[in-house]
Amino acid sequence: MAKTTYGTWANWTRETETSVRAGQQVTTRPPLNFRALLRKTWLSLQREARRPTAYLVPLRWFIGIGWLRASAEKLVDPTWHNGEAIRAFVENAARPGAFPEFETFLHSIVEPAAPVIAWVVVALQLYCGAGILLGRSTNAALLTGIGMNLTFMLAGVPNPSAFYVLIQLILFSAGAGAIMGFDGRATAPNRSLLIAARADNTASRPNDRWWLGGLASVLLAVSAYSFGHGRDFSPAGSINDPALVLGTVAALGGLIFFIRALRLPTEFELDFASQLHPSGELHLSGELNRANELDLSVELDLSGRPAHRASTHR
Repeated sequence: MAKTTYGTWANWTRETETSVRAGQQVTTRPPLNFRALLRKTWLSLQREARRPTAYLVPLRWFIGIGWLRASAEKLVDPTWHNGEAIRAFVENAARPGAFPEFETFLHSIVEPAAPVIAWVVVALQLYCGAGILLGRSTNAALLTGIGMNLTFMLAGVPNPSAFYVLIQLILFSAGAGAIMGFDGRATAPNRSLLIAARADNTASRPNDRWWLGGLASVLLAVSAYSFGHGRDFSPAGSINDPALVLGTVAALGGLIFFIRALRLPTEFELDFASQLHPSGELHLSGELNRANELDLSVELDLSGRPAHRASTHR
């Protein structure tokens, strides 16, 4: 016979001990202790705030709220419900600075399906805002947002998309979604880096390096294509040329993804770290002591737990 206990801590402890002695199955549900809960929350907040990239969390919230605001604006706008806003955007794509090939794509594919595309844009913006704000599948939401901003830039609208692309690239490379977000508490640490943010390098898949390298190659190709369509290379006019702005932003994005790929550990390093601990990091450092002997220290970081250290002298 199962017995569920409630009440104060004293009654809960006494009733549990009595039930165990009587050989009954006990479902333990201790009463809520709000003081302990607040203390646990505060300690968790302190631990998260001490991570190196914690200062980027407010910036992540800003971008997430910005995408939610954009989706809410379209939901209350009747011109988005029937696709009129999309058609007006496509007609204005003939502005100076729009890429000819992309302009053809807009008129031949996007404009006929304007009502469907309008709702797709709203859904994607809502997804980006919720994912970035909550830190849930953050990197997938950031990549989706970067893709939409690049689409606007290809249509000849670099502002403010250029700034949003750079901010989202920084958030992606820093793993900001793993700090004060659901990605940091995910039960599946082997999720791809293209989906979930990671605060450390060991919780990634071996093929993440190749995916990041592929993204870097795509952005560098977009950069080369954009610079080829530049019209005004003068110091004063280059900042107003949509093609040059897109080329610069795409080049920076390609370099950021390339550097992020280089920072990932090799497959051998991942296997070695997994043998020590499934989510641990191995830190090696050496120095000469007073006897001119090498003091090699090994520090294993077990996901926020106090580090275990071992030293050997040679």
